[in-house]
Amino acid sequence: MSRPLTARRWRLICIASLALNCALIGVIAGAAITGRGGDREGRWRGSPLISALPDPVRSELREGRRSDPQDRRARFGALMDTLRADPFDPAALEALLREQRALGAARAERAEAGLIGALSRMSPAERAAYADRLEDKMRHRGARRE
Repeated sequence: MSRPLTARRWRLICIASLALNCALIGVIAGAAITGRGGDREGRWRGSPLISALPDPVRSELREGRRSDPQDRRARFGALMDTLRADPFDPAALEALLREQRALGAARAERAEAGLIGALSRMSPAERAAYADRLEDKMRHRGARRE
């Protein structure tokens, strides 16, 4: 005879599901950003703010965002260990997700600072050309979604 699912068990199931979804999104985003996910021309290259930059500037920003593969594997291993632990420790999962969120926020802040720095070094004509490319990308992106 099976036991009914209690509110605590539902909560644990939802947390585990969220963690797996986050891991899956991370894998997909990582494949798309690093270019391991399809043809080079049609693949996603990040936000339009970055992809509208000239290639040399985009390459310069990309160099600054490299992360340690061993560190990523260790964080993923810790996530898998936490999900498989019996008894399940929601606080441990919460700490891992909080750490991942902080790393993502720090990465976003570095990207924003790099973008602002790159745009600051451009001439008015280069910034206007960038704005035109950005506007074109946003218009094209919106047309694909309709």
